Amino acid sequence: MLRTALYLPLFLMVILSSCSRTSAPGEKLNEPFSGSKYMSDKRHWRSTGTGSSSDLGIAKQKALLEARKNLASEVQTQLMAVSEQFQRQQEVGEQEVLGKTFQQLYREVLNTQLNDAVVADQKTYTKPNGQFSHYVAMQAHKRSLYRHMKRMNEASQDLSAAQRERINQLIDERIAEAEE
Repeated sequence: MLRTALYLPLFLMVILSSCSRTSAPGEKLNEPFSGSKYMSDKRHWRSTGTGSSSDLGIAKQKALLEARKNLASEVQTQLMAVSEQFQRQQEVGEQEVLGKTFQQLYREVLNTQLNDAVVADQKTYTKPNGQFSHYVAMQAHKRSLYRHMKRMNEASQDLSAAQRERINQLIDERIAEAEE
């Protein structure tokens, strides 16, 4: 009994000390362009991309392609949310027509305006195996995309003047948010 009383605290200390030690899940990577500076905000959509290859040109192309794809996805997601919000605000009969028109409008803008996205920063690293890793950070101005969207809406012949005005009001709200 005395022996058990002596070993019990020792046993508990071993258990507790082994529980308090946690092993790291792995080595932390410190990739470029991973901070908040490279995340979208009120004024810009931002994205990053990475490409690896034994050919530097191919690594750069892969990184740029991934960054553009990520940027397009982010813009599309946000504009879909705006479109759905806009549809909910409309009268029942106009919801479908205006929703489709708005979605067509932002798809056309997305196809043309993402060409105006700029590479904000890029870095290239050489791996020990001789391959290149290229990192790209891109951004697109929300205000210019929304202004282009507004110009296309005003030129649209598919809507009545009142419908175009409703869409313009929504776009103006987004422009004002991007300028805050």
